[in-house]
Amino acid sequence: MAPKDNKRRDQQRGRGKSIVVTDSLNAGASKIKKKIRDIERLLGKKNSNLPADKRIEYDRALKALHVELGNAQMQIKAKEIAKKYHMVRFFEKKKAIRKLKQLRKQFEEATKTEVRKDIKKARKAVKQGEIDVAYVVMFPKTEKYISLYPNPKENDEVDSKSRNAILGAKRTQERRAQFRKEVEKLMEDGKLPFAIDDAIAGKTIRLDFAPQSAQFTQEIDAPQANADEQEQDEFFE
Repeated sequence: MAPKDNKRRDQQRGRGKSIVVTDSLNAGASKIKKKIRDIERLLGKKNSNLPADKRIEYDRALKALHVELGNAQMQIKAKEIAKKYHMVRFFEKKKAIRKLKQLRKQFEEATKTEVRKDIKKARKAVKQGEIDVAYVVMFPKTEKYISLYPNPKENDEVDSKSRNAILGAKRTQERRAQFRKEVEKLMEDGKLPFAIDDAIAGKTIRLDFAPQSAQFTQEIDAPQANADEQEQDEFFE
């Protein structure tokens, strides 16, 4: 067969190939990586007779797969971090909810006195309590969880440590304050992706990486704490 015929046949085969990437979407990082390698190998062939339109199509598919790979890796990271800090977040959420209930009760008592100064102070305290609850629920699961109620002893120990430890503690405090402000802004703008009362009621709050996609169910967030858990809870007091 003549060389021109071979070239024409390869081009026709190239045009006939279809890019199937949908089976790799939401299929896990390893499968997505394999698909990326396959496409990169095809595009990298020196003697490839891939038509220009097909090359553009493969380039677009490659970009989409890289985005999907990033999402898959982020989900894996989020699961690992969520598992590591699950108990800390669970107990801090319990504590934040307990404090908020107390603050709401104090606000009700203040309104009965009809003393404006006391009412204003109690209302402000309730707002801070609601921010604390939202902080625990919404803190990004892709980050190391920064405790809302740090142990005072840890701060004392940092004072005697190296400069790097001091700087690290400072960044931690700044990140905690920054995220509390972000939560407060969402609340002020009416964009909090869940209701505080749902968290208090024990409904599971599910947040994707985009806060707007919050969902909740009627399930309890975690099993009822037994006596041992109650003792552990006091650790965060």
